[in-house]
Amino acid sequence: MKNNVIKYLASAALALGMVSAMQATSINGSIGFTGAFTQNGGTAGNLASAVSFNIINTVSVPITVYTATGDLVGAGAPISYATPIGVNGSPPSLIGLQLWSATKGLVTYSLVVTSETQTFQSAIQLNLAGNGTLRDGIAADNTPGTWQISFGQSGDSLTFQSTSASSSGVPDGGTTAMLLGAALSGLALLRRKLA
Repeated sequence: MKNNVIKYLASAALALGMVSAMQATSINGSIGFTGAFTQNGGTAGNLASAVSFNIINTVSVPITVYTATGDLVGAGAPISYATPIGVNGSPPSLIGLQLWSATKGLVTYSLVVTSETQTFQSAIQLNLAGNGTLRDGIAADNTPGTWQISFGQSGDSLTFQSTSASSSGVPDGGTTAMLLGAALSGLALLRRKLA
């Protein structure tokens, strides 16, 4: 009987250890980029007439991180950005594409677009916004978030902001079920010992 109790306790401890190692961790924080772009189509300098924008990311004109919070503090080069970006109802759509990626140590963070809307347009400014999924290379850590891009005619400037959601919606990875199972197993063993 004593050997069975030890086996059950060891199995429960092993299962609990495995579940805690698989616990999902949401990505918290925000990141903002600045950069430059070129206009494709339409009347030069009139962003409301553009077909798409090419994001410039070269050694002489790089995309840079201008602000970051939470897990994204310290993320930076190499930075990649989707290009071209369709505007004013023209393709290509960003939905399903990786909009950006930035590296922090050994982790590469990225945002994959799940929805896209053009929220403002004028001759000198055009804004896109939507939802996306922040990723860090571990599928269980994927976190929903929001994003927005502003294109400005003055100096052909680009600003971008991405914010992750709070961690309250992250599943517990099965820890609750494992604890309940361990408790019920313990009660069964106790009942068997008392009988």
